[in-house]
Amino acid sequence: MKAPKLKTLLTPPPNADKAWFQKRGRDFELVLNKFLSDEDMEPRTNMRPTGEEIDGSFAMGDRFFLLEAKWHADPIPASSLYAFKGKVDGKLIGTIGAFFSMSDYSPDAVDALLFGKALNLILFGHKDLSLINDGKITMQEAMRVKLRYATNYGQPFFALEIHLKELAASKKRASTSKHRSDWIILVESASDAQTIDELLKKFNIKAEFEVFPAGGQLSVAPLAKYLITKYNSKKHNLNLAAIITPSPDSQLQKAHIRDLESYEVQLVNLSSSLEDWLSSYVPVDYDNTMTMFTNSEGKMAKRYASRANPDKLLAENPTFSALIDNLKAAPKNSKSKG
Repeated sequence: MKAPKLKTLLTPPPNADKAWFQKRGRDFELVLNKFLSDEDMEPRTNMRPTGEEIDGSFAMGDRFFLLEAKWHADPIPASSLYAFKGKVDGKLIGTIGAFFSMSDYSPDAVDALLFGKALNLILFGHKDLSLINDGKITMQEAMRVKLRYATNYGQPFFALEIHLKELAASKKRASTSKHRSDWIILVESASDAQTIDELLKKFNIKAEFEVFPAGGQLSVAPLAKYLITKYNSKKHNLNLAAIITPSPDSQLQKAHIRDLESYEVQLVNLSSSLEDWLSSYVPVDYDNTMTMFTNSEGKMAKRYASRANPDKLLAENPTFSALIDNLKAAPKNSKSKG
């Protein structure tokens, strides 16, 4: 069966029903199978050992990996990753599972993998798969990058866009003697990255910056350490900021914050989720209207970000205001200069 194009699956038709979404999930498996087949990675799909179902396996050199592929309305929860991890745990010692999700992951799902048994999963998100689909990176190189990060930092998720930014920055440094001062803003999840990107559209920003997801609440500090090590080794001037939200485990969060402070990361430490934080800065009538809309994939936070009052945000949040100052930015509706 011929695999459909990934881009044709992104936007549901107006009359899409449950059957359409179920078919999209099956079509996604065909797309993934083609990615692997095109690079001679020997995909084997729809494996059904006794008592369980596994989406498949593939090879990279002499190593074999189990795979799971999902495309749901909401980010993948911890329970789905635990279920897949249980299947991987029951296989040959040293087996690694690769989870491919077009709906990304909830922050607590990634954090959940950091506790308990040894890490044996690596995670691909929506943006990762889009980059592979667009030919920005091969599947084999993507696997190599994620495996190395997981090995060095004990983290299951690494955004491939960070790797591609590093490659682009290296080429730029090689072609010019000028040293720019870039900003990288780390957030917890892919939906958080979209929300902050939307929020920053309300500002005129002079500095170069990018927003990257760490994957989970407790994954921000390890990613900061990685970036500092990587950029310092190449003598590139990098500025790091992180926007973090409360963790259920206050002791772990304190340790996480200490790590970020020791790396000299500029912190915006929120006392609530992004959605709750931003909801305080939208008109009351808009907030009331939003209750009738879906909140899948963090859409509510993005809606609030698009309508938030930037002047009020700056006035009531000193750490966020300091970040905006460092980005040499000012609200688009403000007469002040960034």
